[in-house]
Amino acid sequence: MNQNVLILKKKLKKLKLRTIFLILLVPISLSVYVLTSDIKLMNIGFQRHQPQYIVPFALEDLDGNIRDISEWSEQRILINFWATWCAPCRREMPMLQTLHLNQQEHGIQIIGIAVDQNELARDFINEYGISFPILIGQSNAYEIMKGLGNTSLTLPYTLLVEPSGLITWYKNGEVTSQDLPMILGD
Repeated sequence: MNQNVLILKKKLKKLKLRTIFLILLVPISLSVYVLTSDIKLMNIGFQRHQPQYIVPFALEDLDGNIRDISEWSEQRILINFWATWCAPCRREMPMLQTLHLNQQEHGIQIIGIAVDQNELARDFINEYGISFPILIGQSNAYEIMKGLGNTSLTLPYTLLVEPSGLITWYKNGEVTSQDLPMILGD
């Protein structure tokens, strides 16, 4: 009987040690996980909040002339990537045209980049009465978009660039009247 009691005591002692070990291990493990996660999140957040500047690029306009984005570098630029087949792009065009017509008042130049074929874009521009500069690109426009932060390559994609080249606002998706205060700085 004494031997059984001794064996039982040893087992209980081992069990207590394991329990204590687990009780200590779990909080320590969780602390390490949380700390490393926070460090990772801080690094991601830090990278995400780095100022981003426009990358230089040039595309053809509707007449086949090469236009460099630096032509408009003296002013704020709202660059809008769009396509004729994109329903949200179609919906936002009248508002962008209105902004263009009032560019002196708002101090902003609208530049459209059609991710489309020249003929389709030209027909669309004529149909909608668009008078702001339109540049044309297909795969190269997608590469430019990607370089400007749209890694998902969704359309429409719009960004606001200050004369310094700093990108101060961007949006994946349709620009609406709710976005105007951010765009215009109101």
